[in-house]
Amino acid sequence: MMALALAGCTMMKPKTADAPVPMPQTILVFFHPFSADLTPDAKGNVDQAAAQIKATHPSTVAVAGYAYNDAAPDENMRLAKQRVKSVQDALAADGIDPKLFLSLPIGAPDDSVGKTGDRRTEIRLTYDH
Repeated sequence: MMALALAGCTMMKPKTADAPVPMPQTILVFFHPFSADLTPDAKGNVDQAAAQIKATHPSTVAVAGYAYNDAAPDENMRLAKQRVKSVQDALAADGIDPKLFLSLPIGAPDDSVGKTGDRRTEIRLTYDH
């Protein structure tokens, strides 16, 4: 009778832990003054971001664009938008789906980090899963 009862049982698989959710990441891309053109170093950072995106599958790829306050606010915003577009175009050329992009042109930030630091975009990878 005991053997009959055991025959109907199924082996339960041990529960495996879910894969950890990656921490949000930020990749910086720097530009020359008054330019939205990607330098070779900047393109290398974009390529690094694309590889990270392909490996980790973020839910959102936010690209925040900054410009140092050397110009009028509307010019700073225009340059920030161009920098965001340059980075997003390069990511798309690397095979990243533009549906993931969130554009954040900021212009000249209130909390300036200096001329070099403000001539940048930040590629921010966030994860919802």
